[in-house]
Amino acid sequence: MKITKIEAFAFRLPPRRDFRWAGLIANLGGFVAVRVETEGGFVGFGEATPLPDWGGDWERRCGETQVTVCHIVNAVLGPALVGMDATAVTAARRAMDRLVVGNVYAKCAIDIALHDVWGKIVGLPIYKLLGGAVREAVPVAHMIGLMPEDEALIEGVEAAADGVRALQVKGGVDAERDIRLAAALRRELGDDMTLRLDANQGYGHGKAAAQTVGRLVDAGISMVEQPTTGLTYMAQVTASAAVPIIADESCWNVNDALDISQARAADSISIYLAKAGGFVGAAKVACVADAQLMACDVNGSIESAIGTAANVQFALAQPAVTLGAVIAVSAPAGTHPCQVAGRYYEDDVLAEPMAFANGAILALDAPGLGITVDEDKLMHYRCD
Repeated sequence: MKITKIEAFAFRLPPRRDFRWAGLIANLGGFVAVRVETEGGFVGFGEATPLPDWGGDWERRCGETQVTVCHIVNAVLGPALVGMDATAVTAARRAMDRLVVGNVYAKCAIDIALHDVWGKIVGLPIYKLLGGAVREAVPVAHMIGLMPEDEALIEGVEAAADGVRALQVKGGVDAERDIRLAAALRRELGDDMTLRLDANQGYGHGKAAAQTVGRLVDAGISMVEQPTTGLTYMAQVTASAAVPIIADESCWNVNDALDISQARAADSISIYLAKAGGFVGAAKVACVADAQLMACDVNGSIESAIGTAANVQFALAQPAVTLGAVIAVSAPAGTHPCQVAGRYYEDDVLAEPMAFANGAILALDAPGLGITVDEDKLMHYRCD
């Protein structure tokens, strides 16, 4: 089945509340949809969630925007891929890498769409194309954004009431606030809740970051994500930490994963399909992590249903992905299964809500992404 058309366009969903993290300037909810058409009338969807103000260590990864992603897809990558076999996903990724250096969000959106259409052509969900399920559901870690401490405590308590057993608590701006909040959440939620503090590189020099991590552990934190910048400082923190340290900004692709392992810069890796340019690149990161006995999660920038479905498909198939996934629980307006947990948007672009039970998203078994994209709603939220 040859590709006949690839198009990208921007859309935006209404957020439930303001969600922010250290360094984030742009508002959540802005996406790029990619639509791939093939011979025989098959259609696949992909997504990018670009942020201009987020990247890797020492500004080594550049931010992307809805405008840049749409341009790269519509003017450069899309035209070059038309005529290729839609199921040749590895060849497509190699072709994209030859055409453009970086721009991984644009590549990710196309990669997801190609996997979606491949699954629809053969009648299988993507997780079966990736080797089959190693778990029946994907546990969710609800993100508590940067917000006043009293509101953050309420957010955590309400998310726990929805059944999640892991929270990602955003911090990194004020360490004292983070320590107080960690202690309050632990007192309120007990020992069974996994509390993960994400500093987004905010705790400074390695020695200072190590001291802050030690105090967070005393307050009840279970693990700390990206406390500082760069592998040298990360390794310093990891060597002294009594809890697992997770690399996020420090790990984008398989080469970063190899460097982290060699430097002993983290105990775990947070995998984004976007950072790795899609399923093809992310699978390589997961393989390195699995070989090094490094637990992983699937994370992102709180995608719409398209990107969330891709995250679920990936997590179902990867043995290394054993940590709670910081992803949305996607549902159309008025049908969300939770009051708070995984509920970042008031509406979404899928026809039916994702099945959610015991704090986890259940397997998506329909062909491709496993969801039906509501194209009318997608057009309704289109903003380009």
